[in-house]
Amino acid sequence: MRILFVAQRYHPFVGGVETQTRLVVHELARRGHEVQVVATTLREPRLPARLRVLGDSLLLPDGRSYDDEGVPVHVLTPGLGDRLRMLPIALRAVPLLARRYHALRRFGYPFFRRVFAPKLHPFVAWADVVHSVAGNYLGWTAQEVARALGRPFVVTPYVHPGQYGDGPDDARHWQTADAVLALLETDRKVLVERLGVPPEKVHLYGVVPLLPDRADGASFRARHGLGEAPVVLFVGRMNDYKGAPALVQAAPLVWTKRPDVHFVFIGPASEDERRIFEGADARVHYLGCVDEQEKGNAYAACNVFCMPSRHETVGAVYLEAWYYGKPVIGGPAEGPRVLIEQNYAGIALKSQVPEAIAQSILQILQHPEWARDFGENGRRLVQQRFTREALVDTLERVYGALLTRATSAAS
Repeated sequence: MRILFVAQRYHPFVGGVETQTRLVVHELARRGHEVQVVATTLREPRLPARLRVLGDSLLLPDGRSYDDEGVPVHVLTPGLGDRLRMLPIALRAVPLLARRYHALRRFGYPFFRRVFAPKLHPFVAWADVVHSVAGNYLGWTAQEVARALGRPFVVTPYVHPGQYGDGPDDARHWQTADAVLALLETDRKVLVERLGVPPEKVHLYGVVPLLPDRADGASFRARHGLGEAPVVLFVGRMNDYKGAPALVQAAPLVWTKRPDVHFVFIGPASEDERRIFEGADARVHYLGCVDEQEKGNAYAACNVFCMPSRHETVGAVYLEAWYYGKPVIGGPAEGPRVLIEQNYAGIALKSQVPEAIAQSILQILQHPEWARDFGENGRRLVQQRFTREALVDTLERVYGALLTRATSAAS
């Protein structure tokens, strides 16, 4: 089977969606399928906050196509002429027009489509199935090209209700796909009940933790001067919605009762986001981006994993912590909250208030039996439901059913 993945961002860009996409791409290729990827961004665009709305269109960074361990990755970089043709999209960055978000988004799309539809056409024509993990203009354009060429179109919507992916144009995009992959039951409910996706199109999918076979927590502790101290770990982008600033603010509250606790932060940060660590106590360690082995070592070393995120679909980092039998603290995001509470695998907070975060950390540290039960319940959940084999089996069933239907319709 020839499978084309369409991704806004792809490896080496660091992020949960990008990690999951790459895992699936390589597993499908290992099973003998021909797989290619088209993407527009391989690195974090360095843009001021007011221009970030243009980072996936007019101000896309330059990039080069490459071979990702046998999988061709085609980077669709716009040239100068392309950017001039897309110039009207710049209206989306005008502050006085910010309240017209949906209207301006719709206005800008034809300019993007005229540039990128011809770029996508040969890759979609090659494929038997097109699977998009891109929302916004790139995903919309890929869907139009796939429909014009008669290719089945599968989409994985990473919807964050109230923040991303649940606007009226997004809803139409999900509704008209041939198949829609929901990461959890909570996502399925949002897609069907709130966004109007026909229930027969929605298939439960999942997420897989991508971790090394072995991890060495002791060496991680030695390298970073942690000794035998309790360690609270955060893995993710250092932004507000994932809760990194709130966790930094919670640290002094924890130290009033447990001054021996250390806080380790792993993940990318913009220049502005890194400021939360300026003047931080020596017990706060920001390591930036690390490789998969070091990330696994960090999970093995920690006592508690904490990412009190407001918006998340599944949050692969929670699964990664559970893989190592660690208790987790989540935030208001509904998907992780349901997993945590239904499986008695940690504490799910209703807000990112630093006082509540500190209290939850202290509760877990003060009750080792809680930590043990939370961690073991989480490990059992990952082993039973979130495996690479189960996830890719689902994909093959969905792709196969769509191809069978397309063949029957053609005959």
